[in-house]
Amino acid sequence: MAKQLFDSARAREAGKRSGKARRQQRLTLSRVEAELGTLETVQDAMRRLDRLNLWISAGLLTGSQGGAAVRSIEVWLRGHESRLTEKVVEELAVEVKRLKGELRGKPVGTV
Repeated sequence: MAKQLFDSARAREAGKRSGKARRQQRLTLSRVEAELGTLETVQDAMRRLDRLNLWISAGLLTGSQGGAAVRSIEVWLRGHESRLTEKVVEELAVEVKRLKGELRGKPVGTV
């Protein structure tokens, strides 16, 4: 007869250790906030994407959870890009207005 590798007491103990390890790996709000940090710059977004990639690969997040988190960063990036574009357009509009004013003071045909 083959030697029994685990008796029920050893199996229970192994299960407890496994459960404890899983609980220690679990993502909590405080851990997520500490590891992801604030989201204020494109570099912050890239750092978050990198961390999410690791968590998804390690099985700490499901594909659905990871996909939702990645999507929220994509939306933030679009909004950030939109604000930057709006700022540049406003600056260019001011510059065009200034240049038009300069041209009005010069004779026609000279630039």
